[in-house]
Amino acid sequence: MFRTVIFLGIAVLVHLSAITARPAFGESQTSPAVDKVVIINNPDASQVSFEIKNAFTKEIEEGIKSGIPTTFTFFVELYRKQGLWFDETLANMTFRHTVRYDNLKEEYEILLEEQPQNVIRVKEIGQAKKIMASSDNIIVKSALKKGETYQLRIKATLDPVSLPFPLNYMLFFVSFWSYETAWYEKEFTP
Repeated sequence: MFRTVIFLGIAVLVHLSAITARPAFGESQTSPAVDKVVIINNPDASQVSFEIKNAFTKEIEEGIKSGIPTTFTFFVELYRKQGLWFDETLANMTFRHTVRYDNLKEEYEILLEEQPQNVIRVKEIGQAKKIMASSDNIIVKSALKKGETYQLRIKATLDPVSLPFPLNYMLFFVSFWSYETAWYEKEFTP
């Protein structure tokens, strides 16, 4: 009896991993990446806007719809290039976007750490995904000097979901959701 239960458990795991490992017919497998980066250098401060393309898989979207809180962590770094010497770190920011679906109110609550009015509520999953995967007008540093070369680096991670005790064993596949984009690097001169 014990061997049968073990065998069935392993068969289910192998079957689930085979289903999630291959894309559906006609669907291309693309990885998430930082995209549409805009740098604005004002006299007062420098601002950065960006978004993450391919941030959501169907599994992640279904998990969000079922009420599993999901968090993206963003890393933004700004360096002044100094030729042969080490680059000078000017800014190093980390902030999170977290979405939770409220089944009773039928709305998505999104917490944005980098904004003063940091809680946004929307009804549509499309709006929630757009807000979660983008950041607008992040103040990175006071005004940059003209003629000097700078490097901006951005990376995003989907944090692993931690569920309460009984659910973490029943929904073990949720731990496979975590991913990390490659560093986006851009050199620029204001």
